[in-house]
Amino acid sequence: MKILVTGRAIPTQPDRCTGQQLAEGFRQAGHECVFYGCFYGEPSNFLGVKEVQGTDFDLVVVTEMNDGMWGYEALFSYHRLKDVPRLYWDFDVSYHSDVSFRRASKIAYDGYLVGNRFFVDEFAKKFGKPSLFLPYACSPQIHRRKPEILKQSVLGFIGSMTPERKALLGEVRCVEGVFGEALIDATNELFFMAHVNQDACKGLVPGRPWETAGCGTNLLMDRASYEDFKPFIPDDLDDAVLCFDEAHEVRAFMDKYAFNYNHLELEQSGQRLMKHMHANHSYKARAESILTWVKEQKIL
Repeated sequence: MKILVTGRAIPTQPDRCTGQQLAEGFRQAGHECVFYGCFYGEPSNFLGVKEVQGTDFDLVVVTEMNDGMWGYEALFSYHRLKDVPRLYWDFDVSYHSDVSFRRASKIAYDGYLVGNRFFVDEFAKKFGKPSLFLPYACSPQIHRRKPEILKQSVLGFIGSMTPERKALLGEVRCVEGVFGEALIDATNELFFMAHVNQDACKGLVPGRPWETAGCGTNLLMDRASYEDFKPFIPDDLDDAVLCFDEAHEVRAFMDKYAFNYNHLELEQSGQRLMKHMHANHSYKARAESILTWVKEQKIL
């Protein structure tokens, strides 16, 4: 099968945007796949232009995170794509659902993939088309344990330290401004990654927990994030994904592990979490889920 995936590439990580990882997942599942899209902030710099021309595709998957940029819309005036079944994957609907729905209504789609569990039914009702809950994932070729990197901290946080996160995490080690392999390296240095979602993101598991778990790093999550992520984690991995409610619990966690923790046990729980992610929540698995679903829905 020949599949076209659209999205927007990231200048700091030119081969690692969600759409590109999904495209690689389709390839790993045995299909031909082209990624088409511009770079964030570079609306005239496109990838995949030559590959799209002259190719007859069987399916198009549009990936969208509602960042305000346009890029793929003009693609569908191309005569070879007018009658090709197309799906819309809104993997980040949370903050401004009205903006998300306006964006999704610009072009007619045959089905909707939705990353936030609270919006799956809304997409189906609003557009009168089938919808599937499809969260982010990890890429084992990117998100992996690097044995040459030694674990250095029991707990850390990688990302933007907002006031909300600062209030909960206090003096937890924070790493900001790392991308690409530097992000993978920093994740590998931690036994546990702290994760605090934004209030507006309820129902959405963003990319970082999947990627962190894919690197063999355990997770300490705020309660709301934990409740969203827990359905994807079997009970035998309870020691790898923990939760907290208040800031004092984070401090208690750090005090508990400050001098008395078993490196091997923490490493092993992270390895088990990684194996589960790679086996069940890779972009190859997401690609296979999409193809199974479109056939069930008779979109293909």
